[in-house]
Amino acid sequence: MDKSVAWVWIIENQLQIIDLSDKIWDYAELGLVEEKSSKLLADEMQKHGFKVDRSIAGMPTSFMATWSNGPGPNIGLMAEYDALPGISNKKAARKEPIIEGSPGHGCGHNIHGVSAVAAAIAIRETMEKRGIKGTIKLYGAPAEEKL
Repeated sequence: MDKSVAWVWIIENQLQIIDLSDKIWDYAELGLVEEKSSKLLADEMQKHGFKVDRSIAGMPTSFMATWSNGPGPNIGLMAEYDALPGISNKKAARKEPIIEGSPGHGCGHNIHGVSAVAAAIAIRETMEKRGIKGTIKLYGAPAEEKL
């Protein structure tokens, strides 16, 4: 598959992608209570033409975003966005807590969730522009380290 359409979309939207990641970093919500983070990513998917189902499997901060333009391959992506307890930190390469003992992102879920969202949207752009049929599903996965 020609990746140029996807790369162009990512480059043209890189500042927005970074902004989404920074917001999730700042929210730093623990697993199962990622209300702002989940809403931010689900709303972004909806804004880009995905049908969003929220509170999947009875988990209030889970969601599934689906886009389809007909029968074809099914592409699945997973977005994580939960923070970990006790590792609050400024955006710095040294220990500099924002609030000592508060939650923070130590395993990059602020980046992982947003990169999955950006990938799903860029794939959709490619499929639409190249006439490729198929389905994309992005699973918003809260608290995967707790379950």
